[in-house]
Amino acid sequence: MSYPELWQMHFSLYPEKVRWALDYKRVPHIRHSLLPGPHAVRLIARFGQKAMPILRHEGNVLKTSAAVLDYVEQTWPELPLYPKDPDSRAQALALQKWFDDKIGPAVRRAGFYEMLPHTEYSARRIATGLPEWQQKLYVSAFPAIRAIMMLDMQINAAGAEAGCTLTQEALDFVARNSERTGYLVGDRFSVADLTAATILFPTCLPSEYPVDIPRPLPSGWEHWLERWRNHPGCEYVRRIYREHRGVSAAVGG
Repeated sequence: MSYPELWQMHFSLYPEKVRWALDYKRVPHIRHSLLPGPHAVRLIARFGQKAMPILRHEGNVLKTSAAVLDYVEQTWPELPLYPKDPDSRAQALALQKWFDDKIGPAVRRAGFYEMLPHTEYSARRIATGLPEWQQKLYVSAFPAIRAIMMLDMQINAAGAEAGCTLTQEALDFVARNSERTGYLVGDRFSVADLTAATILFPTCLPSEYPVDIPRPLPSGWEHWLERWRNHPGCEYVRRIYREHRGVSAAVGG
């Protein structure tokens, strides 16, 4: 069997969700890491879309994180992420959809509104892992790329305010619904927890998240994190990362 190939960005919600699933199941895979902005030309020519993640394997091309996770679960069923009980499985998948469709874009708008103005720091986090010369080029180009990102993702003051409201709602939800067993569905880690922790990772930047976040942080980043620092939902996110994130299974890229 050939290695699955993942097209991703390093500092991004939905590619992290797929990385985590592959790493959790110990599936060897190849990663193609692209930068926001320049990525569009390569992906549209190859796949007809600019959104990531994209997974290609054995002639199959999966173009959303939910589709990728479903494929990964069916192809590599060991260490299952879907609950066996049909009702629990339906609940977990419904939570995945809620976090993917509603909470993810809101968190991204609110967080990026405060993070992106710090040109060099933010550009280098997005370009993490690339050679120094490429990082410098990306820093130089970042003001123009940032403008496109903000327009494309509707990042503005109104969107940030609405995004903070939904981020608060999601943190309240995970804190409340994980109280009994530590997990969102049943008493074990599932796709619901993986998705929730991934979508909410920007609220607390767990140390297990696979992008280096050097200190001290720029003021916008610090202000964003301070907003959520004492929320019990962040402790859920940190615990899920600490107990279940694991190490990379990538063999290339």
